[in-house]
Amino acid sequence: MATPTVRRLQLGSVLRHLRVRAGMELEHAAPAIERSSAVVSRLENGLTGLRPGDLRRLVEHYARHIDDGEPVDVDAVVELGRGSESRGRWRGYRGSFDRFFRAAVDLEADASVINVYQNEVIWGPLQTESYMRAMFENVRTADQSTEARIKARLDRRRVIEGGTSEVNVVLSESAIRRVHGGRHTMADQMRLLAALAEMPHIHLYVLPFDATQPSVAAFPFAYFRVPPADRNVPAVEIVYLEQFTNGDYLDGPADIAVYSGLWSGLLGSALDTAKSRDFLLRAVKQYEDPPPKET
Repeated sequence: MATPTVRRLQLGSVLRHLRVRAGMELEHAAPAIERSSAVVSRLENGLTGLRPGDLRRLVEHYARHIDDGEPVDVDAVVELGRGSESRGRWRGYRGSFDRFFRAAVDLEADASVINVYQNEVIWGPLQTESYMRAMFENVRTADQSTEARIKARLDRRRVIEGGTSEVNVVLSESAIRRVHGGRHTMADQMRLLAALAEMPHIHLYVLPFDATQPSVAAFPFAYFRVPPADRNVPAVEIVYLEQFTNGDYLDGPADIAVYSGLWSGLLGSALDTAKSRDFLLRAVKQYEDPPPKET
């Protein structure tokens, strides 16, 4: 079963599609469930769920106004909505994820395509435990919350390693040269990246310092493509932008187009997968060798 966040996104996409087929505006749909048009908008954007009875009434309302000859499977849509309200996933050590980031974790688990650009640090699911620990201890004293965060991030790595998503990651050379935890930690981190790059569903690209890159690629982002819940509905596309204390989720067509173009530019500037893996293996050796003595 898909995670609650992804079920909400898929449900919202289906409901938007049904409303358009019915020729309705938001304000004409809301009375069917005695809610405001803002609630229906939030539902279509995957920001909230709906109780099964209300959801059934809404879908039946659309079905009565759809006359394009294709029947509406009301039961299938109601079933899609089940579980979209669940919150139990974030108990225990998983509760260490910041609330604004939890939707991104759900998207990592269920997306069919994940495109990530990182310019200063290694992407979380591809980090070694020692690299994680060094990063967390840079901003806080080691405590139980640090251990919970490490365990939660290792879970993300297992999802990426064992999943079937197509994972594409562009790493700026800055992320490879920026030292966290010392040279031994960095050597291990580069070894892990080189090993992950051999997995058929993970593609790593290094953007070297001397590459001609798009000038606006000065910040990290992640793109997720979630399979549609219905063959007549387009896939859900989300761009996630993380800040220090918050995160933004963009799904507007204009935003998706901008970031798709940016991603294409990054891929065009980065080394190919074979050269990128060679770059990582050279980095292993550089971190293993003793640093040059100062004169």
